[in-house]
Amino acid sequence: MSWTKTNDQPLSKDTSSKERVLVERKDQGPGKTPIFRGTTTLKSSLTRIAFVLVDIESKKKWVNRLEGHNLIDGDIFGLDYSTYEHYNLSWPVSDREYVLKAKWNIDKTSDNPSATITISSTNHKDYPIRKDRIRGDLEKLTFHLKQVDPQKTQVIVEIKVDPKGQLPGFLANLIQKNWPLTTLKALDQIVKQGKETHPIFD
Repeated sequence: MSWTKTNDQPLSKDTSSKERVLVERKDQGPGKTPIFRGTTTLKSSLTRIAFVLVDIESKKKWVNRLEGHNLIDGDIFGLDYSTYEHYNLSWPVSDREYVLKAKWNIDKTSDNPSATITISSTNHKDYPIRKDRIRGDLEKLTFHLKQVDPQKTQVIVEIKVDPKGQLPGFLANLIQKNWPLTTLKALDQIVKQGKETHPIFD
């Protein structure tokens, strides 16, 4: 299966900016969850973007409907960790929850350093499935960051998620189709609002 372009929009409302967000879809076959990918370039350092991707308070600003975020184990600024996330969705759609594991893969050997964080669903004894929330299945979420120059970074995000529950397939696909675009635009705004960086290349 090959990638199919589904959207291509300016990253921001700033008409002087030439940066765009390309959104693509890859079908996995009948009845299977498609993968969606978004690609853009942000005018920020790799380590600044990496910080915003994992910092809990920052995530609450750019991740849509993220109501609760708990660190289960590991170090949020380390190479791997586990978290619990609760998403407050509008009635009549039930709230979703995810138990997730995350791991960074870092390449400092090339002229253009890169880092990829891979996040997927897992289980944890301290976070059993709740009756008042639907436990979604995040099969894979990756953010690949590649330095273009010290203050410019290419960002590629891929997501494959099954929200589970009684959510109609067409609605689930519609939500995921728009997710890379809205996420990268929101990420761009929050990245600009601070200077904290991830110690990922220290």
